[in-house]
Amino acid sequence: MKPIDVSITDYQQMVVLFHGETDRGAAVLAGSYVENFLAAYLKFQMVDQSLSERLFSDGGSLSSFSQRIDFAQAFGFLPSSVCAQLHLIRKIRNHFAHHPKSASFTESPVRNYANELSFAAEKLLPDGQSLKVDGLKNAYLLSAGMFVVMAHNQMHVASSAVMSEIKPRKPS
Repeated sequence: MKPIDVSITDYQQMVVLFHGETDRGAAVLAGSYVENFLAAYLKFQMVDQSLSERLFSDGGSLSSFSQRIDFAQAFGFLPSSVCAQLHLIRKIRNHFAHHPKSASFTESPVRNYANELSFAAEKLLPDGQSLKVDGLKNAYLLSAGMFVVMAHNQMHVASSAVMSEIKPRKPS
């Protein structure tokens, strides 16, 4: 699937939409958004942008969510732990998209995938209190959002570093 242009601003607007959706709608929309943001992240990493159309178009080497995740891990753009989370997001999105009769975050296999998301586990805070996200749908949406924020921040930091290396020319 050829990716669409997405930004962190779009994601902030989409969060409201995700929370108003059914389990299916939220899973498909958020998963699709993450897939497209991963494409934007990989395009950002590309040295030769002229290959972008061929790589990401239908039938291209990076046309699927799975291919993009595997590529990001294989070439060291993302750590394996992040890629494992992305594969869970992909599996959940795909299950909802391809099971038209019945699918929810409370039924297998979605429940099993969602329970593996890092935000589904209870976290111990520095002050000794524990934090648990309420519901697997919320854990899924938070996991999707955290990837978008992490990728956005990496792109922003890299862009800022490049811009700081460019020295203004002194007038002669």
